[in-house]
Amino acid sequence: MAWYIEEQKRIYLDYNATTPIDKNVERSIRDAFQIWGNPSSNNELGKKAKDVIEEARKEVGTLLHVSVNDVFFTSGGTETNNWVIHNCIEHRKAVWGRDYKPHIITSAIEHPSILEPLRDLKKKQEIDLTEIDIDPTTGRIKLDDLENAFCDRTCLVSVMIANNETGVIQPVSEVAGIARKCEEKFEGRIFVHSDASQAVGKMDVNVNSLNVDFVTVTGHKFYGPRIGALVIRAEKKVPLRAMLLGGNQERGKRAGTENTPMIVGLGKAAQVALTGLQEYSEHMEKIRNYFEKRLKEVLGDEVLINFKKSERLPNTSSVAFVKYSGDASELLSKCKSFIASTGAACHAATQQCSQVLTACGIHDELALRTVRFSFGRDSTCDEVDRVVNELKAIMFMGKYGSSLLNAINKGPISGF
Repeated sequence: MAWYIEEQKRIYLDYNATTPIDKNVERSIRDAFQIWGNPSSNNELGKKAKDVIEEARKEVGTLLHVSVNDVFFTSGGTETNNWVIHNCIEHRKAVWGRDYKPHIITSAIEHPSILEPLRDLKKKQEIDLTEIDIDPTTGRIKLDDLENAFCDRTCLVSVMIANNETGVIQPVSEVAGIARKCEEKFEGRIFVHSDASQAVGKMDVNVNSLNVDFVTVTGHKFYGPRIGALVIRAEKKVPLRAMLLGGNQERGKRAGTENTPMIVGLGKAAQVALTGLQEYSEHMEKIRNYFEKRLKEVLGDEVLINFKKSERLPNTSSVAFVKYSGDASELLSKCKSFIASTGAACHAATQQCSQVLTACGIHDELALRTVRFSFGRDSTCDEVDRVVNELKAIMFMGKYGSSLLNAINKGPISGF
């Protein structure tokens, strides 16, 4: 079924911000509330809780093409990203000494849970940081600049699989290849991390094929609960230090009694995503392509689809309304039939230009007029027609008056 905001019957087109809980996932979570034993307890109830957690771990591992030993459950993407950063810094200092100043490389379009802790550490003079520029023609990281950024103090490079605002898929396997080459050159371990939050559930994410050391998984981005997971490559002897100390949960790497129902839900979300991955991906791409086709047919050069020729997530369309007199927030405030976004949900409350779009070389005037449309498993062509119908009305309001928009919202009008 299509998802609406019930009170206003708005079509939901902000799936990159969060997704609704899948019905099967919701059912598994509800059932798991009956498994209330402490997983650390050596009794029947505790063992049952432990068993369902391990089954969920297996499901997440299967989705990412890794073993159960590679999966650690967390509270979400932000914790996971911070864990990776501090883990790699601490490992390098343990090897080279506490006075050693590590160097970290990332891209200028990463999620705030990567950029903000790194910038804070740089401000405190605890690390040196290089943020690699983005090619404005493709929306992808500049690999030549990346290779030139490595030095003998580089301990970590972090590049997301796909950007949450533009949908552009980054060349992570090439990034990892460069890092491996630089490991030999500088004779030191360089870890590679990729935030897969936006990619999981929309495309196949094979941790081994990517040749990375750490991957971040976020449940609520693929119809699961709001917890996450850290995936490592244990067979590559990737070190992992405990960030939370206390009990021996998560094999001593993350203390705290496990949230059994949410972990079960994450496992179920992984299972559902894997089972329907090709179908979901093809459907979302079909809807996304239909949306972009209809936009261009109806609005022509009044819209610009950012990075249309680049390899993108199948569900994401970044659209600049180039001839709109106001900004994207104003445009969306006039939309009564649908919910979309001006960018990352974490920064949606601010009125400043999207740092991602400006880092991609998009002019401020266009960035301020850009809306991110992100489609879901149940999005339909009929919904797209309604959305494009209203967007055309809003774009033409200045010419025909607000009565046109009111009429459009009441039902179809000939010519729209």
